[in-house]
Amino acid sequence: MIKTTLPARRAVAQIVEEYRILSGNSAKQATLRAFANNLSDALVAVGRAVSYQSVKNWQDRRYLPDGFLMLRLAHAGSHDWRGDFAVDILAAIYPDSYEPATEIGRRAIRTHANALTLNGRNGHGHKNGKGNLTK
Repeated sequence: MIKTTLPARRAVAQIVEEYRILSGNSAKQATLRAFANNLSDALVAVGRAVSYQSVKNWQDRRYLPDGFLMLRLAHAGSHDWRGDFAVDILAAIYPDSYEPATEIGRRAIRTHANALTLNGRNGHGHKNGKGNLTK
């Protein structure tokens, strides 16, 4: 079950914003469309895509990303930043099942950890031993 708490939405929004900054250029963050296209490029093989409206809704804290889509992205983009992005998102949405892949995810979850802890996370989790997705 997805815990649609405000802290999870805040963590997701922070993760999206920081990855948009990293995927942009030195002058500004990537546009919503460019970021969505980058994510979609990794999902072509599985016939899925991410719309810029979805990215906007995630960043505006309206909706949480679909966990199954993020799991597919984590596997499809496992060799670049898109896989890390997806794992960080999964860790924010399902803190009892996933550990963040990067400092971006750890920072976002730590920033909102008090409320996430109230939802059952003990800070250590019970992951696959590596603290990440099994591949």
